[in-house]
Amino acid sequence: MRVLVIAALVALVSCAPRGELAYTPEPSAHVRPVFVGSTRGLDPETGAEFGITRSETLQRARFVVSVPPDRRTGQLHYPLEGRRTDPQKDFLLAGSKNYPDPAAFQAELRQSLKASGGEAVVFVHGFNNTFAEGLYRLAQMGVDFDLPRTLVYYAWPSRGHVLGYAYDRDSAIFARDGLRQTLRELERAGAKRILLVGHSMGSSVTMETLRDIALSGETETFSHLAGVLLISPDIDVDMFREQARTIGTLPQPFVIFTSRKDKALRLSSKIAGERDRLGTLQDISRVADLKVTMIDTGAFSTADGHFNVANNPALIRMLGRTGQLAKMLEGEQTGKGNLATGVVLTVQEATRIVLSPITALGGGN
Repeated sequence: MRVLVIAALVALVSCAPRGELAYTPEPSAHVRPVFVGSTRGLDPETGAEFGITRSETLQRARFVVSVPPDRRTGQLHYPLEGRRTDPQKDFLLAGSKNYPDPAAFQAELRQSLKASGGEAVVFVHGFNNTFAEGLYRLAQMGVDFDLPRTLVYYAWPSRGHVLGYAYDRDSAIFARDGLRQTLRELERAGAKRILLVGHSMGSSVTMETLRDIALSGETETFSHLAGVLLISPDIDVDMFREQARTIGTLPQPFVIFTSRKDKALRLSSKIAGERDRLGTLQDISRVADLKVTMIDTGAFSTADGHFNVANNPALIRMLGRTGQLAKMLEGEQTGKGNLATGVVLTVQEATRIVLSPITALGGGN
């Protein structure tokens, strides 16, 4: 019966319309530019760029995303195939530009970095994502978390289909060189502090890239990393340990957002024939020798629980607008954890924080 239910759910999800790129002639007063580095090739059906095929050449672009005025914190509406758009509610595109010449891409990156004080955020999307869905997601996080002006979206070739897990897993390995090149071009453009954010299977792309950088001895790249955030990482725990061992000293802070209620990772665990993925790990002893901070967001679970950090308004307020996350991590780095942020457990090098909605109620606006 369970197999039949899962099969029915997969069939239902497979038929759901997907996010797509759509332009608006009347952008809102609030727009967020997003730079793009991508190893996605052409869409085999439409011939458009940033499809599902794999490109051995890094593609570069810049999109201007119009942020809808009629939305709540954590809300993400974007154009879906076959549906009319609403500029008041949907994230839409106000413009775009491709860069066949890497020098032109870096020149505009340099201008943006000067305006943002050399700070940049690089976001690596997860499994079963279209190019458009990851682009809109980064714009939404940029607004809700008040991220630096320079947002960089690394789009790797996901098939964008719930039955494409094996294809995406192979693409995650294929895509590491492209992410490495994107980080390198950010450095050349003058980035001083790069926050690297990986979601779901994008966390695997992130870790494999950091591993390759470490093996190549490119210490300059690590010196520019202001931290690494893995959100609901779809990584085997033993694999993560091996990657971390090869990397050596992990960039700090190194934060892993987990949830025991993550339905997507539960399904991934069944596919892999394992009990835990890194994003559902509850036993801190398995990573106790690694300098990481695990933050359990299960109490804030929204929808399938796979992106609580960006979907739950209370959690966004706690982690972003109130500065709670920065205070929390600063406390853990100095060994002075603040129990008001949740239940804190430290074992050797690792720290686990279980967040509570009660904390969020006292977190301000």
